[in-house]
Amino acid sequence: MQKTQLKIILAELIVLLVLSACSSTPHPPVFFQKTVIVPVTPTATALPTATPTPPRVLTICMGREPASLFLYGDPSVAARSVREAIYDGPYDIRGFEVSPVILEKTPSLAGGGAALEAVQVQAGTLIQAADGRLVNLEEGVVYWPAGCRDASCAQTYQGADPAKMDQLAVRFKLRAGLLWSDGAPLTADDSLYSFEVARSLFPGVRADLLSRTESYHTLDALTVEWRGVPGFRDPGYQTNFFSPLPRHAWGVLPPDQLNTADVSARMPIGWGPYKIDEWKAGDHISLSRNPDYFRASEGLPAFDNLVFRFVDSRETAIAALLSGECDMVDETAHLELSGPQLLQLQDAGRIAVSFGTGTAWEHADFGINSVDPARPALFQLKETRQAIAQCIDRQKMADELFFGKSQVPDTYVHPMHPLYDPKARHYDFDPKAASQLLQSVGWLDADKDPATPRLSHGVPGVPDNTPFEFSYLTANDEEHQRAAQIVQASLSQCGIKVNISANPSNQVFAPGPDGPVFGQKFSMAQYAWVSSTVPPCFLYTTAEIPGPYPQSPKGWGGANASGYSNPAFDQACQQALSSLPDEASYKPAQSQAQEIFAEDLPAIPLYLRLDLVATRPDMCGVKLDPSAESALWNLEAFNYGASCPK
Repeated sequence: MQKTQLKIILAELIVLLVLSACSSTPHPPVFFQKTVIVPVTPTATALPTATPTPPRVLTICMGREPASLFLYGDPSVAARSVREAIYDGPYDIRGFEVSPVILEKTPSLAGGGAALEAVQVQAGTLIQAADGRLVNLEEGVVYWPAGCRDASCAQTYQGADPAKMDQLAVRFKLRAGLLWSDGAPLTADDSLYSFEVARSLFPGVRADLLSRTESYHTLDALTVEWRGVPGFRDPGYQTNFFSPLPRHAWGVLPPDQLNTADVSARMPIGWGPYKIDEWKAGDHISLSRNPDYFRASEGLPAFDNLVFRFVDSRETAIAALLSGECDMVDETAHLELSGPQLLQLQDAGRIAVSFGTGTAWEHADFGINSVDPARPALFQLKETRQAIAQCIDRQKMADELFFGKSQVPDTYVHPMHPLYDPKARHYDFDPKAASQLLQSVGWLDADKDPATPRLSHGVPGVPDNTPFEFSYLTANDEEHQRAAQIVQASLSQCGIKVNISANPSNQVFAPGPDGPVFGQKFSMAQYAWVSSTVPPCFLYTTAEIPGPYPQSPKGWGGANASGYSNPAFDQACQQALSSLPDEASYKPAQSQAQEIFAEDLPAIPLYLRLDLVATRPDMCGVKLDPSAESALWNLEAFNYGASCPK
C-alpha cells in the first residue's frame, strides 16, 4: 500500500503547507447571523397557541471551503470535515487502530474475517515478489513460497512447475438495516460500486492497493471479499474495504464526472448523522438531521441543523466564535498560530480549546545525493547528519511555534502509536557534542570562531577547505520561516552557515525533475509527511528515490527526495511491510526499521504539527485523536449547554 500512502501523504503535504500560509494580518470582525427557521402557526381565533420549540443548530466555522465532496475527489481537511457529517465510518481510526462503525467487526487472522490461503501460481501470473515489486512470475523471480514469512526462506522460480504462494483474503460484513439518507438500502453492492469507481479512476485513487488487488466482489447482500495478488502481505489489510457509494443514485453517471456533478460533488447522499440541504458557494453548507441515521435511536445527532460557515481568516473565525455566531472553529482555520491568545480566552472562560499532536511530522531532509553536480556532498556521512541533529534546538522550535504543546519525535512514528520504538536513538540539543563530532569527521574550526563556517579537511566527497555553508529550502509561510530561523541560529553555534531559501510551496514541491525537492536539487529542505496506522518506512527506501525510469522504479514520483540508500534499512522496511499485525514478527520488524532510520538520519524529525479546535465554553463531546483524519470524527456526539453531562 506504499504508493497509496504516498498519494495521500503528498496531498496532505500540499494541504498542510497551503493552510499554514493563512494571513496573520488582522481583519475587521465579521459577525454572522444564525438563520433559524421557525414554523408560524396561523391564529384565526384568540385561542392560545403553543410556542413551537426552535430547532437546535450547530454552527462550525471553517477556514477553507471544500472544492468537492466526492469521496475520491478533494482530499483536503475541509472536505473530510464535511464528509464526517454525511458519512459515519465505515470505520474510525482511534489510537492508530481500526474500529468498526458500519461494519460488524474488524477482520483479523486471529478473530476471523481474514486468512492467508495457499494458492497455486502459474508462470505469467501477477505476483508480489520478495522485494515488494509487482512482477509476472517467470524464471529467476525471487518469491516467498506458501508458509514463508521472511527472506530466509525465499525461493527462486525455475520457470517450470507451478509455485505455491500465500494469498491474503479479507471479508468485510456490513451491519444489517443500514439506509442511505434517501431511504434506499445500503448494501455490499454499494461497496463494490465504490471499488469499480476507484478502479476506473486509477491511478489517481488508491493506486498501490488497486494494483495489488486480484479481486473484490460481493458474497451476499452484506458481505464483500477482497483478495490481494499472491505474495502481497498487506499490514493495512483491515482498511481495504471500499467505502460505499450509492449505485442507485449515481450509477448512470460516468465515473470521471462524479468529482464535478452536483449530485455527487455538492449534494452527495450518505448514511451519516446529517444530510445536505444547501451549498451556497463562498458562504456556507447547511445540513439537517438524517432521520434514517442508524444511530438515531440513541438520540444522535443532538442537533436538528448543522451549518458549516466559511471564513477568510483565523481572526475572523475567533471573532465569530466570541460573538456566538459560531459554536466551533475547526482545524482548517489554522488556529494554532493564535494559540497563546486562545489559551488566554479559555482562562477567562470565554471559549474552550482542544488540541493534540496530529500525524503530520515536520522534518528536514538532507540532500544526501543531489543530482546537481555543483552542490558539494556535505551530508554523505551519517556522523555529519547526527551532529546537525544535535546542534538544532528542536524543542525550542516546537515550544515557540506551538506554545509548548507539541513534541519532538525521534522517527517517522508518532510517540503515541503502539508501534513507536522507545529504543530508537534520541538526539538531545548539545552544541558542544555536535562540534566535537563535526571535528572528528573533518569539519575543522581552524579560527576557533563559530561565527565563521567550518572548513572541510578529509571529508569524503567534499573538497578540502570547502566552507560548511548551505541553503535551507522551505515554504515561505509564517510557521516555516520561523522554524528555518531557529535552524539557522542553532547551527551558527556549531560553525555552520545556513542561508534560508523560502519560496511558495507550489514551487518548492513541484514534481521532478524540475522541482527542487523531488528533483533532488537541494542541500536541506523542510516539509511535512503524514503518518498512518502503518508506519511509512517506505518513504526512505532505495526504491522510492526519484529519478528517470527505469533506473528509478517509481520514476520522478518517488518520495525519497534525500537519495538515502541503505540495503539494511530496505530489508528491515520490506520485512515490516510484509508482516501482518497479527504475526509475532510484525512489531520487531517495525522497531528494527525505526532504529536504523534513527541511526542513519536521512531526515531530522523536527516537531509534530498541532491539531487545534476552539469551541464555545459549554461544548462537549469533542475528542481529538492523533490518528483521526478529522477533529470531527465523532461529530454525531457533539453537544452544548444543558444537554451536556454534568
